[in-house]
Amino acid sequence: MSSVATSATTRVGNRMTGVPSKLPIHNWWLMKKPGWLDHQTTVALIFALKTFVASMLALFIAFWAGLDDPRWAFLTVFVVSQPDSGLVLAKSFYRILGTVGGLLLTVALVFALAQYGELFVAAIAAWICFCNFAARAVRSFASYGFQLAGYTVAIVGLPAALNPGGAYPLVVARITEILLGILCAALVSRLIDMQELLPKLVELVRSLTHRADRFPALVLDLDADREHVAAERVALVMDYVQAETMQRSAYFESAEARVLDQPLRRLTRAAVDLCAMAEAAASHREGLPPNLGKNAPGGLALHASEVLPGEGTQISALVRAADERDIGAARARLRECMAAFDRDEELPEPKIACRLWSDPIPALLVGIRSALAVGITATIWFATAWPNGPTAVVVAAVLCSLLASVPNPDKITMAAAATIIIAAIPVFATQFYLMPLAVDFPSMAVALAPLILTCGFIIAQPRIGTLGLLSVVYFAFASNIDNVMVYDAAAFLNSSLAILVGTAVAIVLFATFFPETRAFAARRFRRQLLIHLCELPTARSWPAALQCYRIGLYERLGATLTTAGADSKAADECLVGSLTALSAAQAIGRLRNALATAILPPAIASDGSLLLARLSQTLRHPSPSRFGKRAAEACALVHDALTIIAAGSAGVEQIQVLNEVVVGCQTLGGDLKRAGIIQEKNRHAFRI
Repeated sequence: MSSVATSATTRVGNRMTGVPSKLPIHNWWLMKKPGWLDHQTTVALIFALKTFVASMLALFIAFWAGLDDPRWAFLTVFVVSQPDSGLVLAKSFYRILGTVGGLLLTVALVFALAQYGELFVAAIAAWICFCNFAARAVRSFASYGFQLAGYTVAIVGLPAALNPGGAYPLVVARITEILLGILCAALVSRLIDMQELLPKLVELVRSLTHRADRFPALVLDLDADREHVAAERVALVMDYVQAETMQRSAYFESAEARVLDQPLRRLTRAAVDLCAMAEAAASHREGLPPNLGKNAPGGLALHASEVLPGEGTQISALVRAADERDIGAARARLRECMAAFDRDEELPEPKIACRLWSDPIPALLVGIRSALAVGITATIWFATAWPNGPTAVVVAAVLCSLLASVPNPDKITMAAAATIIIAAIPVFATQFYLMPLAVDFPSMAVALAPLILTCGFIIAQPRIGTLGLLSVVYFAFASNIDNVMVYDAAAFLNSSLAILVGTAVAIVLFATFFPETRAFAARRFRRQLLIHLCELPTARSWPAALQCYRIGLYERLGATLTTAGADSKAADECLVGSLTALSAAQAIGRLRNALATAILPPAIASDGSLLLARLSQTLRHPSPSRFGKRAAEACALVHDALTIIAAGSAGVEQIQVLNEVVVGCQTLGGDLKRAGIIQEKNRHAFRI
């Protein structure tokens, strides 16, 4: 990692100044620090110490300034803190945006509907539904910003509606406390053992590109272990998704990261293109790779001769030669990008803005589920006149927003409920036995240290970090830290009960209202493959559309594998569909390239254009019979092109283009037959 950091920062310095530059001091320190500081346990301990220092700093300033509710400054530190400084800055940026957006709507709703309780709660539910729907269209912390904008209205709006006269001071106090927590977290993250994302990102991208360069040889090796090939395929997809996520956060970290943003993105996209070419070539030679997964649907390990009707020696040679050219060109492009990155050179290329795939159906279900959570808990609150009812509303809304995108949200929510019950003991002991002993701020910090340091250490653990954060949130809500503490056991128990009620509502909704199971995730992913594939036959700029399709597919596949589990039957089904879709996309691009030359015989050009137009409609409304008809049309076009070539009346250039038509239509026909078989084997594949 140290060599990567040296290379990256030296290149940036040369680019920015035009002369050889010295390595920045902070990167030199990162290079020289002992290796034991990178151990997971050490990193977690340092992170726990950093969050403790930042939270105490925020709490002290909030006490000194006499802010309305200092616990929000304290809590914000833990919400935005991450082991890597780039993640802290990125999350803080989107938290500010989300908070400001939520507070602006809060002001509007309070002044318009505070007198109408039912309408006010309904407006909150509708807003949370909209924000959670929008959150599914973006990724990483941008998604978190939309979610935050949604439930901020519940967190701030409900207390403000109960006291409309103090609404404006309350809104100002909340934004002040949240900004204070963000500033303290960012300051401590940058000053104490700063963990930079850029060296890790560069190292990950280098590893990804080198593995992608070796991937074609592996996937095209008929003697290779198919399980190893499948594992490498999944690993490449997950590494690509991780690199994209890290790059979005590293952008906020430093000028070096922003300068390297485009070269790194160019490298990852070149790696995706090469992997896509290799996958398409493998599917042409073998059909779907045998033993893709032991649970592959219906034993879809088909040989090419079973799915490419009329295949002969001439067609096989043309397909193989075309695949080798494509892989060679993609590999040359990847190596050119790698060499340019090492030499700190810019490569001329068009800027392509690719949008991420977003599925409106799960997004709408998440939004409705969150709105139902608000409605159910608000009904309990209104019916019982429970003083802690707003807390239950907030907890249910937050959990249904934040946990909707994680695998098995119902189980995670049950683990959250168990965590609250277990954490009640140390939280109660801290509040009622340790904090009363404090006589000043330093002694209060000592009293809080055992609980806060433990939670910070847990937050740094990748698998259980959410539970540590939940414990801190529970402590902040239940203890109500203030300049003048009031130790009320009944209020503590009521707050704890409200949190459990909100959690229980979330559990029930996750388990009953269209739960996002592995099979559901796989179905929606396969549907997305066809929805976006149908745009390629009619796209205006098909080279850009083809590259965006590959990027979107890999990104969405990584997210789906995270939800479905990389070794599950649903994951195998997603991989089967992905390989077929990548090959079909390449075939469509090849056919469009041939049609764009304007030297094809009129009959071939007309039939090819008609095939693409009908294919777009078939992909929008898929069925096995329609796939079969389009495959037959592609096969007929192959025979027509071969007939013209055999007649000897075509010129050299026209024969080359006709060969492209043969290869494109032949592989497309096989892909359509495979797609029909997949749908026939999974007749539920396109249901909600």
